Amino acid sequence: MEVAAWAENIPFTETRDYVKKVLSNASYYGALMAGRAQVTLKPRLQPAIGPRPTEAPAENRQLP
Repeated sequence: MEVAAWAENIPFTETRDYVKKVLSNASYYGALMAGRAQVTLKPRLQPAIGPRPTEAPAENRQLP
């Protein structure tokens, strides 16, 4: 799922706005640190956001 689509599907308005601001600031600061005019978020959000791959190891649900 694309980052923008994922952020738009967050059900709570306050959380959705906060996530958008954090992602926006991450791209601005990433560009400043890299010395470039623009940095995309997609490489920074790997693995992709979405359903767990079927070949992934089982999730550990035990609390420490």
